[in-house]
Amino acid sequence: MKKIPIKIVELTSPSGKTAKEVMLDVYDYYEIEGAQQKLNEFKKQYFQIVNDAEKLFYGKKINEKKKYQNLPSSVYWKLCILLNNFNKQIENEFEITNYIEAISRDFGLSKDYIYDMLTIVKIFNKNEIIDSVPFSYYRALKRKYHELKKFSLFENEKKRLNKMGKEDKLPGRENYKEELINIIKKHSKKR
Repeated sequence: MKKIPIKIVELTSPSGKTAKEVMLDVYDYYEIEGAQQKLNEFKKQYFQIVNDAEKLFYGKKINEKKKYQNLPSSVYWKLCILLNNFNKQIENEFEITNYIEAISRDFGLSKDYIYDMLTIVKIFNKNEIIDSVPFSYYRALKRKYHELKKFSLFENEKKRLNKMGKEDKLPGRENYKEELINIIKKHSKKR
């Protein structure tokens, strides 16, 4: 079955009011049986995930928007799961042509952050994400995943990172990134 290509956009009226909408090319609309029903079902799923994400980040006080950086890693993990489950629900039927852009806009996170979250959920388990380690450290570790995995070091580095977090001995994030680079360099020379 051919996937339905859709685009999630933000429209602005002449008065300045904005609204999010899901668009389907007119040619696809007439070629797809039950297109309106499928589009409505997708909208329902997508706007539900956006609402769920807002509840995760802001709780009941949506008007008091917190800075994402100050949230515990477990909240980011829950968003990773939310995105992953949504992707599984739609992957066989829909292709969002501006997926990362739309999610980034609607969740208020950078495109890199969204990409990292979609990857982190695949290489970490829930019990490996702890609140004593800021999520930005997991992102830094994720970005060195392939290099560390090549030397069979990734699993040990996850444990080391969490141990430092539990013991309140985390280096600054930039220092941690340097540590990762040095670990990889050290093992590269051994080969």
